[in-house]
Amino acid sequence: MNVYFLSGLGADKRVFSQLTLDDQFIIHHIEWIKPLKKELLSHYAGRLVAQIDTTQAFQLVGLSFGGIIASELSNIVHPEQIVIISSTPTGVPISKFYRGLVKFLLLSPFAAPLLKSTNSLTYKFFGADTPELKTLLKDILHDTDSKFLKWALIRMSSWERKTRAENLYHIHGSADRLISIKLVKPDVVIEGGGHLMVYAQAKQISAILNKKLKSEEY
Repeated sequence: MNVYFLSGLGADKRVFSQLTLDDQFIIHHIEWIKPLKKELLSHYAGRLVAQIDTTQAFQLVGLSFGGIIASELSNIVHPEQIVIISSTPTGVPISKFYRGLVKFLLLSPFAAPLLKSTNSLTYKFFGADTPELKTLLKDILHDTDSKFLKWALIRMSSWERKTRAENLYHIHGSADRLISIKLVKPDVVIEGGGHLMVYAQAKQISAILNKKLKSEEY
């Protein structure tokens, strides 16, 4: 069974490096591409389809922003299942005022260095509470393309999906500060899990994925 992983904002496959998955899964990592000017999430997802072999059965695993893209991909292709981690299956209600504020802040020339910086606040919201997690987060943010980050944050703040994608399974942490568990209704809750729990609590996440992704279920 082919399983395609989509990482979070600006992150790459490093964030999944601690997972231990069964040999029956053929793992692929979808690479983020440069968004076009004012490109919508649906159109962006359509351009990612080129990285998926749709002639064979496949599943999607999306982390954070990757979970949102996985849901958008389900409108175009037909995965056997979608598993989202530290993400949301539908648009989180945000006021028009807040959306306008997000756009204003992100279009500021000072936004990029601020968004890519790591400090105590950044560590807190991402749940980076160990030296290893702090180093990982710092490296990921350093390597993130500023324009992609700003585009993705704006698109996330205005995502208006109303219904969950079919065959979607949601894993979320009780201590996620970026996407509060109060705003979502996950299928399984990882107690104490923060936004980077896929790395910090990889053993627990791996056990869930190995069970949910079993190809014989399909």
